[in-house]
Amino acid sequence: MTKHEMLRKEIDEIDQELMRLFERRMQISEEIAQYKYARDIAVFDSSREKQVIDKNVALIENQSLKLYGELFIKNLMGLSRKHQNDSINHMKVSHKS
Repeated sequence: MTKHEMLRKEIDEIDQELMRLFERRMQISEEIAQYKYARDIAVFDSSREKQVIDKNVALIENQSLKLYGELFIKNLMGLSRKHQNDSINHMKVSHKS
């Protein structure tokens, strides 16, 4: 196996783990949506998002990757918000039926 193939295999393994973690994060995001819906809490909380971004970017040791880490977590949180909004909209429709 060439070095290139070995690196690709390692990326594939990391991607598998990321997808497992992503799925778990979205499951928890849906539970949060249920909690927010039941208590009429807004999905978006700018202070919480800033806190999460700052906390996670601080974990990155390589300074040259901090911008990418920030973009990564912002995109991930955007997907979580979208999933929460979709879940809440689905709950609203279900309760009307």
